[in-house]
Amino acid sequence: LLGAGLYFAPVAPLARAASSDFILTWSANSYVPLSYEGKALPIRGSTIKVFALPVKKLAKSPDYLYYRWLLDDDVVGWASGVGNSFFQFTAGKWAGDYHKIESQILDSQQGAVLSQNSIYIKIVDPEVLIFNSINSDYSLVKTVTAQTGQNLTLFAKPLFFIAQKASDLFFNWTLDGQELISPDGKNSDQLTIKIPSGNLSESIFKNLFVSIESQTDQAQQAAVNLSIEIK
Repeated sequence: LLGAGLYFAPVAPLARAASSDFILTWSANSYVPLSYEGKALPIRGSTIKVFALPVKKLAKSPDYLYYRWLLDDDVVGWASGVGNSFFQFTAGKWAGDYHKIESQILDSQQGAVLSQNSIYIKIVDPEVLIFNSINSDYSLVKTVTAQTGQNLTLFAKPLFFIAQKASDLFFNWTLDGQELISPDGKNSDQLTIKIPSGNLSESIFKNLFVSIESQTDQAQQAAVNLSIEIK
C-alpha cells in the first residue's frame, strides 16, 4: 500500500529459462564432395538453417510451443511463431566474422520462457583440397613427390562453394606459369602429368597453381600452390 492509496500486486516471475531442454544445430547449403566427412561450412551468401531440438521429453509438444528467433541480437519477426522450430537465413557477413543466432522458446506468445539458447556460426572462404592418385587421403597438400616415368594424377576438390556439383565451377591448372587444358574438356577437376623416363642427377621442382572459381559469382574463388618434386 503506497501513500497515494494505490496497491500494486507483485508480478509473478517468469519461469527460469532452461537451456538444457533444447540444443541448437545448423546446416549450410555449401558444396562438399560426397566422400567428404567434414561439415559443410557457410560462406557469404550461403543459406543457413538453424534447428531447435529438444533433448528430452517435454510436458508440452514442441509443435505447440512458441519460438522466437534472433539474428545478431535482432528479433526476426517473420521467423517467429508457434511450431517454428527452425530458422533459415542467408549469410551476409564476410569470412572470419560470425553470425549470432538465438532461440527463445515460450509456452505461448506472451508466456514464460522455457528455453533460451544461442550459437555463433563462423563464415569462411571457399577452399580447395588437392590429393593425388598415390595418396587418396583428403589433405591440403603442399608438396608431391613423383618419379621419372610416372603418370601423376592430381585431383582438386572444392569446398564450401555455392554450387550443386563440381562441374558448376571453373578449374584452372597452371604448371610453371603455363596454363594446362584438358584435351577433351571433361574432368576439369583432375590433371594427369606424364613425367618422361630418365635418370636425374638431382631433383627437379615444378610449381603447380590450381584455382577454382564460381561460374556465376567471381567473389567465390579459392586457390592453392603445389610444389612437385621429380626424382
